[in-house]
Amino acid sequence: MKDNNVKGRLEILTPQGLENSDKPQKMRLNKRTSCIRCGKCCSESSPSLMKADISLFISGVLSHDNTYTIRYGERVRSNVDDNIYESFIELIKIKNKEGTSICIFYKDNEGCSIYENRPSQCRAYKCWSPENLINGLEKNALKRSDIFGSIDLLMDVIGKHEEKCSYAKLSDAFDRLAEGIEDAVEDIIDMLQYDTYIRPFLKEKFNVPSTAMDLILGKPLIDTINAFGFKVEINGEEYTLSPIEPIKEMEGKK
Repeated sequence: MKDNNVKGRLEILTPQGLENSDKPQKMRLNKRTSCIRCGKCCSESSPSLMKADISLFISGVLSHDNTYTIRYGERVRSNVDDNIYESFIELIKIKNKEGTSICIFYKDNEGCSIYENRPSQCRAYKCWSPENLINGLEKNALKRSDIFGSIDLLMDVIGKHEEKCSYAKLSDAFDRLAEGIEDAVEDIIDMLQYDTYIRPFLKEKFNVPSTAMDLILGKPLIDTINAFGFKVEINGEEYTLSPIEPIKEMEGKK
């Protein structure tokens, strides 16, 4: 009787075949235990910052030019499995190169340009054993209050912004929209307008740099709202909310 499970029982052999014996030698797999600076981790995502990394802001290695905030409840797409998840905590991350998942500090053929001053998560990450990367994240993650806690004005702005247009409120509004509750659209538009107008207001009234907005307030809702399956078109002061067409449906119309 032919054994259909033979393939599953075969051992991996060395490509050299016979070596000082009439039997093939088993392949020896050496597990890597140190960083070889291949750049893979830098290309898949930028690091989330820890409280210990506040020193990098103090020294000027990091600033509002190269960091941004993921707010609590924000929907983000995973680079690992391409699924969308809600962030269970507030995170501050280093920016990626525009349109990519590559850390802004990574340079081709050179590696990390701030390697000697790299963030805690980069130092702790082991690509050959990444299972424990998330350990301690909830307790030790750097937050906006760690950076701006002594600036009452900015903390008031952040608090008001969260009160008016948190992702919890936005998610609830979209749930109500799915149930056909008409005033949900108005609530969503109100949040979009507040989030849009507060940014130039901070710049004009208090000279807050435009490059600091994504750190202080997180990414604009008009950009992140597509994670809810909708897009926004702005014409003057008029906002139009419409569902994103599935790719297959769009292709069928071509």
